[in-house]
Amino acid sequence: MPHLIEFYNKHADLRSKFEILAIHESQSLRTFAELDEKNKKTEEEVWKTKLPFPVLIDKEGRTVERYGIFAFPTLVLIDPEGNIVQGGSLELLKEKLGIKG
Repeated sequence: MPHLIEFYNKHADLRSKFEILAIHESQSLRTFAELDEKNKKTEEEVWKTKLPFPVLIDKEGRTVERYGIFAFPTLVLIDPEGNIVQGGSLELLKEKLGIKG
């Protein structure tokens, strides 16, 4: 997650070309307030910062199932039409955005 946070903040000028969404799968969460409370400790102690991108709740696991996510964290690149770009990685995202290095 720290690498995604750094990338997201560093490439704000390209934000019209990409978005990062965090997906939290939990059947027990009912509201974003509950998610915020759950993530607060992790943000403070592990990531040392608040996530700069949206966090979505996948209460029924449909998104996780649709995109074949089996472990967290997982990076999935999705094109503008909603199709998975094979080999999803931060390096591939950089390549697609024309970022060197």
